[in-house]
Amino acid sequence: MDKTRNEMNGNQRMLLSYLELLVPENDVLMGITEFQSKLNNRSAPNEVYIAFSMLSNAEITNVLHELTRPF
Repeated sequence: MDKTRNEMNGNQRMLLSYLELLVPENDVLMGITEFQSKLNNRSAPNEVYIAFSMLSNAEITNVLHELTRPF
């Protein structure tokens, strides 16, 4: 079941906000690639690591669905 932005928990909202900062205009895949790169390089903010590690697969899927909703 998809959750809208208002129904997401704080960790989901934090991850979504961070991903939105990384997404160049109309290129979600590049934003996700940048996110993976930042995770691998340990250059993402600590809060993002904590939020990401506390989310279930279903919650991460909801974040990605919300991120791609405009497309």
